[in-house]
Amino acid sequence: MSRPAGDAAGRLLAFALWLLPAARYDWGLAMRAELAHLERPAARLRFAFGCVRAAAVQPAALRRLALSAGVAGAVTLLLAGGVTYPAARLELAGLLSVVVLLAWRGGRPGLLGPVRPSRTARVVRTTGFAVACAYLLVAFLDHRGPQPLGSGDGLLPGMITLVLYLVATLAMTARASTARSVTLMSGIVAGLVAGSACFALMPFERALPPLAEHLPGNGAWLIAALVAAPAAAMIVVALSTRDALQTVVALMCAGAVCAGVVAVLGYGAFLLFPDQMPSLVPLNAGPPDVRRALSRLEAGDEYVAALIWGCLLVGVLSSLIRPAVRGRTRVLRAATITGACLVLLAAPTGHVDAAVAAVLAATTTGMLTLVSAAHDLRRSGTTTARITSRR
Repeated sequence: MSRPAGDAAGRLLAFALWLLPAARYDWGLAMRAELAHLERPAARLRFAFGCVRAAAVQPAALRRLALSAGVAGAVTLLLAGGVTYPAARLELAGLLSVVVLLAWRGGRPGLLGPVRPSRTARVVRTTGFAVACAYLLVAFLDHRGPQPLGSGDGLLPGMITLVLYLVATLAMTARASTARSVTLMSGIVAGLVAGSACFALMPFERALPPLAEHLPGNGAWLIAALVAAPAAAMIVVALSTRDALQTVVALMCAGAVCAGVVAVLGYGAFLLFPDQMPSLVPLNAGPPDVRRALSRLEAGDEYVAALIWGCLLVGVLSSLIRPAVRGRTRVLRAATITGACLVLLAAPTGHVDAAVAAVLAATTTGMLTLVSAAHDLRRSGTTTARITSRR
């Protein structure tokens, strides 16, 4: 499509054409042809404004406008909002860039997109990006002003985890995903319930009494909710789909969401209840602001552990949501599941380093399985097209 005329109406029409999705290419050609036949400037402007209005109400255009506005706002906030420490600013800018790249990639054909024509898939994907934007905002607010511990404040692990979750969310809601709507919704709802119950049952900020201590019966009934929610999701999916793999995907999805909820609530507790921060370091650890920052790192250990478990479950989930067609993909999937089993063996026996190494291995092979399965799908599609054309 050639560039429209350089007057005001032509520039407005160019903006309208930028908003239009690729499927509306013929519509854009018709707009250009109609504008070329209009001579009066007022008529050209009215027509161009009408084109912008018609293009802006398209779902794809609304998503593009929202993404552009969000990026502009985030960049402005980052540059003028008081994040003075260079490493924190660089990390936040990098995370923003990755989120924008994933949002763009999610609208393109391939591994992460486009989204399935399902309301559930759209809701899940939109919610995933809303959580990512909320994390960006909270991380920005949390890193304004002086940083007593410099770059060792735990921002980078949270960024990596968030990106992994976003990739898995896009892959699960893409058209090539085998995860069904009932699987996604059951797993997410179960994860929200289980995550809230798990957070209430854990020692608050590692050292304080659990929040469940103040509930009737000391919150013992939350243990039932923690177990029953994923079990109910598995039963619902099993009855609806009659597919064992869908049942396992629902369980992994519930576990990943549960771990994410625990980590997010723990992170938010530091910001919402700063006066509840326990003193976990000796008085000779440094000035008050340094001791407070160190205590926060110590108090966040259990929430970092939740992030580690979340990465493991996201890795396993990613290996299951595409069909394993070729041998290489099957080997990667088997390696992912083996790594997850090794974590389950190493963590309860106190071999923390081995458990973390197994988590990293399973997460890596899980993502590689996802990429390999997408490659298999493209190759099988190309082969099918060639056979069809020969016939």
